[in-house]
Amino acid sequence: MKKTLDIKKLVLLNMPYILLGLFATNFGEAWRMAQGADASEKFLSLVAVLPGALQSFWPSLHPLDLLVGLCCGGSLRLAVYLKSKNAKKYRHGLEYGSARCGA
Repeated sequence: MKKTLDIKKLVLLNMPYILLGLFATNFGEAWRMAQGADASEKFLSLVAVLPGALQSFWPSLHPLDLLVGLCCGGSLRLAVYLKSKNAKKYRHGLEYGSARCGA
């Protein structure tokens, strides 16, 4: 049997990653607004610009900002996926190795 794709379930499961990605666009906006010629100067002025960029919850629609948001949301999704895959490898409630308790 072929499984049907449930759009509502897919959107609800990925909603936290989408919202985090939209919020992370503000960090991209702060990076663009920071003064400096190279990365070290931008990091120093980023502290001063960050409160102004985070003042509004609305996402920035600049392509660089959207790329930063996509990377942040995607990396969080990847971390959660890898953590869930790693959790399935362990035997829950069973002892590891050759040590045995009370025999």
